[in-house]
Amino acid sequence: MPDIRQLRRNPAIEEAPLQEEMMLFDAVKSKFFVLNPAMALTWTWCDGTHSVAEISEELASRFGGVTPDEARGDVERAVAELYELGLLLDVR
Repeated sequence: MPDIRQLRRNPAIEEAPLQEEMMLFDAVKSKFFVLNPAMALTWTWCDGTHSVAEISEELASRFGGVTPDEARGDVERAVAELYELGLLLDVR
């Protein structure tokens, strides 16, 4: 997987906030995805300017009881999954 700063949200994906969650729609694959609050934050911050460390710090600060190490693991797993699903694109 490429460096996170080289990943951006796929512009073909439509998004709609659902309270603290996020619903995504991939019209090409005709698939809906519902992201939990942590994954929704990760999705939102994957704009090519934030590092895993920056997203992890934000995640840890917003969700009490989450250590920075736990947040980093969550962000790395979320980014990998979003990339594998084609929701994030490598824009190198």
